[in-house]
Order: sequence, then structure tokens, then C-alpha cells
Amino acid sequence: MSKRHTYGSAAGTVVGVLCALLAAVSCWAQAKAGQTTPEGLPQKGPYLSCVTQSSMIISWRTATLDSSVVQYGLTTEYGYQAKDAALKTAHSLTLEGLLPDTLYHYRVLFEGSQTPDYTFRTAVHLDSTFDFIVYGDTRTQPDSHLAVVNQIVDLAPYFILHTGDLVANGFSESDWAVYFATLCSSAVCAQRFPFYCAIGNHEHESPLYYDYLYLPHNNPDSVESYYSFDYGNSHFVSLDTELPYGQSSAQYEWLRDDLRRAYGKPYVFVFMHQHPYCAGGHDSNLALRSALCPLFEDYQVDMVFSGHSHFYQRNGPINGVTYVIAAGGGAPVYTPAESSWTRYSEKSHHSVHFTIRPDSLMLEMVRTDGTIGDSLAYQPQSKPSVCGDANGDGVIDVEDLIRVIDYLYRQGAAPQPWWVGDADCDWSIDLRDVVYLVNHLLRGGPPPACP
Repeated sequence: MSKRHTYGSAAGTVVGVLCALLAAVSCWAQAKAGQTTPEGLPQKGPYLSCVTQSSMIISWRTATLDSSVVQYGLTTEYGYQAKDAALKTAHSLTLEGLLPDTLYHYRVLFEGSQTPDYTFRTAVHLDSTFDFIVYGDTRTQPDSHLAVVNQIVDLAPYFILHTGDLVANGFSESDWAVYFATLCSSAVCAQRFPFYCAIGNHEHESPLYYDYLYLPHNNPDSVESYYSFDYGNSHFVSLDTELPYGQSSAQYEWLRDDLRRAYGKPYVFVFMHQHPYCAGGHDSNLALRSALCPLFEDYQVDMVFSGHSHFYQRNGPINGVTYVIAAGGGAPVYTPAESSWTRYSEKSHHSVHFTIRPDSLMLEMVRTDGTIGDSLAYQPQSKPSVCGDANGDGVIDVEDLIRVIDYLYRQGAAPQPWWVGDADCDWSIDLRDVVYLVNHLLRGGPPPACP
């Protein structure tokens, strides 16, 4: 998988120099402290990302230039090998042609050695039950982070969402070394479960974040800042709250289009670092709420996950959307407050365990001792409407034409969600939608076909 990053030329030069200096200082400090890579493991990793029904990305770092080799198969006999002969220290291979919902064994060959045997599972079928973990704000706190990770490993999820602030300083090579050591050396976590991350303010949009992580990049700029993916019956969206997200931004327009395409999925989840609803800590980000929450409501997003304020908190549903703050991944925890829309808050290190079934969802906040704090049983929202079905009865007919006319010219109620009345898909409801529906219903014109 290729990685594409865009930095301004002058800023990129400065950032590059800073990163080189930080890397040199980090190497010197680790050597001075006698820190060494654990025997049988590469310098960092291996770690997993971007799982599908037929593929998985495996990445790792070595201390010296080396080729990239992964052996894999259904047993410890392996039988398959992926290889890139180019000599490098940053390694990433995509295993392809895999079977869906299948357990694979693999090991990485590096620097004349090999890792232990690890396993991963490919993505499930559309109607299968699966589970995943949400947590965040690990920062560079290896002891408390490890306590959370150990519980995650016991839960054995299919994948993990991180809500940002992976490290204390995104420009610090030593912070990233601690992060990967926690996940790949102190625990066997990132080798087994693919991670999807949202960038936090402590990453500072550092090039190191993008260099180390291999994430989807399906936005128009083909960058990993914000992206989406499908897993099972659900759609997941990762946003970058450190970049512009207002209505004139590229991220907003991409999000609007992505949510429209995903409409009708049984579950739609958004994860990002900052939070539009929060009682205590850093409090609510009102600009974020004003810009993005109307989109979440229009397209019936089920849940929004965030970090930033170091506690657990479940807010809402607010206009149909439930907001979960999962920010107890290791950083020092805060004391939460309460609000009229707060359903549960707790000051503790934790992760949030989700079990997704075709007809229901179970949420459990899991403390580091394995006990359950908050829990929630949730039914997916009813999403019967399609573009052009202005009255939401599941078919496009003359009654939809009447509903749009009534809304435009007789002060009738707006279609719910509003965009189902947008028959010509131009992000507004106006006379052109009336003409489009007349053409389709009475003159054999094309049906609405919004993305």
C-alpha cells in the first residue's frame, strides 16, 4: 500500500530537521539508558492495520536495512510468503487473497531472525456478529496504558479504534518507541488485532504519525488524516479534528458525501479526538458541535466516539445520536462533571467493548480490573428512506412529489431526514427537485440516484 503525505516545502524542511534531531537525541538517550530491542522482535512491531475479508497489512521497523518477508498460512506450517526484496528499515506488506472470517498464522523474518508465531483474523461476513474496542488518550504512560491493553487482549476483539493522543509528543521518536513497546513487547496486542486511529492534538500532525501508521486513505486527497471503512454490517468514519472541518472545508464535504453513501447501513459510527458534547474536562467543543452534529443527525449516525477529556462519559442520545468519550487509555484521568444529557460518567482507566449483532448492539465500559462500569443495549435506528422518497414510505411516487411541493410552497414540514427530498442530489430542496420528480414519475425520466 502506498502512503501519500503532503507538507508545505518550507514547513516540511523544518519539520524534517526537527524530526532528525529528535531521532538522534532519542537514539542517544536509549543507548545511554541501556535500552535494547527485546530478543526475537524487530525494533517496532509487527503491527496490523486495514483488515478486509481478503487482506491484512503487516508493518514493522528494523534497526538496520533489511528486506521485508512475512510467512503466513492456516497453520504454523505457513505455506505462503510475501516478500519485498528492497532494503529498508520501514517495512509494510499487504497479504492478499485471504479467506473471509478466517484465523491465519504468520511470522516476520528480519535481520537473520524471526518473530514468534502470531495469529490474526480476517474481516467477517456482512451478517456475522463481531466485536471491537474503542479507547484513547494513551499518551506516553506505559504502565497505565499496559493495564488497559492487558484487558483488551483478554477481550480478544476483531479490531481496535483509537480516539487520538497515542503519544505525549507526536514529534518524539522516544515516545513512539514507548508506544510500540507497550503494544508489541510488553503485551501481544498490535500483532493480533488491527488498529484504526484518529489523530489527536498531542500528535501535532507530526510526520511520524503518518510514517508509522498505515491507515485507509480514501478521501479525495488520498491522505490518512480522515477516512472511512466498512466492517461487517457497519460503517466507520475517522475524522481529524486538528484540521479544518467547517462547511467550506474539504473534510466536511468529504464527510457529507461519505455519510450519504453509507446511509442505510445498519450501524454508522464516527470516531475522532475532540468532542462536541462533554461535561467536565475540556468541556464541549461548540464549533465542532455546530459544524458536524447536524450532519450526524441528518444521516442518522448511531454513535460518535471521542477522546480528549480523560474519563469515560456517555451522552445522549441527542437528536438520535449517542456520544461516547473513551479517553481513559493511560493518560492521567480527570474528574467528569454532569449535564442534562449525560447518562453515565466515570473517572477511571478503561476501554469500551462493543458487540455488534445484526439486530442489536451491546456496549460495555471495561475497567483495568475487568469489571464493567457502564453498559448499554442499543437497537439500530430505522433508516427506511432513500433519496427522492420525501415522505419516507419506502417507494418513490406522486405522494413524494406532493410532499416536496407542500414543503416548498405551503409551509409544510420538511422531509426527514431533509435530504430525502433532494431528488436531483444538489444538496438543496428547490424547484429543480419538483421538475426532476415530475420528469421521473410522469415522463419516464431517470430515478433519483444520489451517492
